[in-house]
Amino acid sequence: MTKTRRVAVIGLGHWYSAYGLARGLPEYPAATLVAAASPEAPKLEAFTSTFKVPGYRDYRELLEREDVDIVHVATPVSEMADVVIASARAGKHMVLGKPMAMTIDEADRMVEAVEQSGVACFPFQAIGRLRTADLVRRIRGGEIGDVKVIHQTCRWSIAEDWYQSGQPGWFADPRFVPGGAFIDEGIYWIDFFRYLTGSAIVRVEARMANLIHTDIAVEDWGMATFTLDNGVIATLEASWTINAPRKTGPSPKQNAVVRLEVVGSRGEIIDQSFRSPGRAVLAAGAADWAFERQPEAPGFAPSAPFPLSHLIESLDQNRPPIASIREARDAFVAAMAAYESARLGKTVTLAPAPEV
Repeated sequence: MTKTRRVAVIGLGHWYSAYGLARGLPEYPAATLVAAASPEAPKLEAFTSTFKVPGYRDYRELLEREDVDIVHVATPVSEMADVVIASARAGKHMVLGKPMAMTIDEADRMVEAVEQSGVACFPFQAIGRLRTADLVRRIRGGEIGDVKVIHQTCRWSIAEDWYQSGQPGWFADPRFVPGGAFIDEGIYWIDFFRYLTGSAIVRVEARMANLIHTDIAVEDWGMATFTLDNGVIATLEASWTINAPRKTGPSPKQNAVVRLEVVGSRGEIIDQSFRSPGRAVLAAGAADWAFERQPEAPGFAPSAPFPLSHLIESLDQNRPPIASIREARDAFVAAMAAYESARLGKTVTLAPAPEV
């Protein structure tokens, strides 16, 4: 039998993922929630009283006192570097929140700490690799020929700093984040571009703006064109420009536009979330488009604490997760290059990634 991993949540800034994890654990025998830490007393009390675990105002006390195998890092971005480095040095495996850092220097120090410690780290920004596994297999299998162009659109409502708070709080405060909507929503897809193509991003040209939320100090809209080393062109629009017609929480997903288009030499695939049927395929040699419903898990099946379940499966099978913290760092570098391009008004060329 596999062992039951003891899991702690550190930080309730990314409360979406913290609550999602905790709700998925009761019916998941491979892990149990044992503690949580947050400097914000009201949020910590709400979380720990709901899930009946001890709480700590200081995560370092949690690491010292609790028997923990895995930490789920859900702090505001400005706190992630210190938490990840301390957790790695304490020998804790981790699910790392997104975006991973405030600066490239922070990201480099995090990579060094994790790699030197030998702990397993799954970057939350890489969940797209898991969610699109079937699509990636079909594309790599040649269903649409060679990938030439990728377009990704992800327009959401503005983030909320707590359930139905109605305000973005730290998500839109440059003291706690390296950028706004573009990196918050787009980092998943920058990672995906690199993963699908197996190629590094070498050039970036971007624009940022405040189109809807003109009163916040970070952008609510961004668009970038990425050129990959193998010649693939990838575009990304990432924003908080959806203004819901009625108030729902959190950040109403039913109103979001999340659409992936992959153009190949012999066909195309369009994948749209929150729509049914959500997939359209023009396969190599096909007469016309085919529209497909994407399979869903049966409603009676127990929930799994995704992506923690992937990390635990990797540990059980003694293999690395599908994405590494170094790959998270490379996607982060490309995202920061987009901000530099928007600021300078010109194309930015990326330096080669450092050798492992």
